[in-house]
Amino acid sequence: MIPTSMQALVATDYQGPASVRIAQVPVPAPGTREVLIRAGASALNFLDLLMLEGKYQVKPPVPFVPGRDLAGEVVALGDGVTGLMVGQRVAAQPAFGAFAEYAVAPDYACQPLPDAVDDVVGAASGIVLATVVGALKLRGRVAPGQRVLITGAAGGVGTAAIQYAVELGAVAVALVSSAAKAEVASRLGAKVVVRSDLLPSGKGALRDALKAEGIDDVDVVVDMVGGPDVDGLLRCLKPGGRFVIVGFASGHIPRIPANYLLLKDIEVHGSSLDRLFRTRDPDLANGIREAFDLMALGRMRAAVDVVLPFRDFAEGARRLAARETVGKVVFKGF
Repeated sequence: MIPTSMQALVATDYQGPASVRIAQVPVPAPGTREVLIRAGASALNFLDLLMLEGKYQVKPPVPFVPGRDLAGEVVALGDGVTGLMVGQRVAAQPAFGAFAEYAVAPDYACQPLPDAVDDVVGAASGIVLATVVGALKLRGRVAPGQRVLITGAAGGVGTAAIQYAVELGAVAVALVSSAAKAEVASRLGAKVVVRSDLLPSGKGALRDALKAEGIDDVDVVVDMVGGPDVDGLLRCLKPGGRFVIVGFASGHIPRIPANYLLLKDIEVHGSSLDRLFRTRDPDLANGIREAFDLMALGRMRAAVDVVLPFRDFAEGARRLAARETVGKVVFKGF
């Protein structure tokens, strides 16, 4: 039986994590080509923090239930849904609404979960795997033997990007900000790890650090962080390399110098997961399915920093905002 009301985390304004509270709200009904999911676990992303501050491109009217990453069981189908059934376990990425006992998601934003992948891992991996497939395989066109520089490499997306690059036969080069994060990146398969907190100032510092490790240049940069250091990243790219923009976890949107792109014939790609989902890109869907299969086989692992109840949302948000996490913050239960 599906109840008429549920517990949810509700944002009452755009003042950040301090503006959320646990409340009883109606269970949403799935619309056309939507499914209703009973959530087993939900994961926190930087974009959730941006949305709570009114800084994300999606800005729902308040009050609203935040959250874009969950895993659980499909309990109802809207009209026109294909490829999913009641009782099926999925990872899903709604536009918002994941931080609740039930959530509605478009069918195109749901990925069936293998039995060997539990809800915590599924929630921690939904957006993550879709993001790395889109960025590395579809946009970065990473090929065996190529070198891939990954920023924010100890975060939820970064840890998956290291593993996925290795599965694609590439050499993973990780940029992290602490000794603990460097250890994680190395353990997951990064061939070279550079600590940004130890780099001297100067646009060529990162390039010099890579050369000291035997890496003259890289074929692809996958940037999760943004910030003012884009010049340093571009200097590491070989002529004809690819620069893939995934997000701006630093909160700062960089300006990319067009003259450098021209001089080195660099391709710049935005990797918009929302657009890939909405267009039902078959290469994305196939890539996500293959990545979840790799996870079920143990060849890729989800990096989960901590599992908390929703009553401790403020602590999870604080840890993520302070960049104390190694992997994902996951919420399970209220």
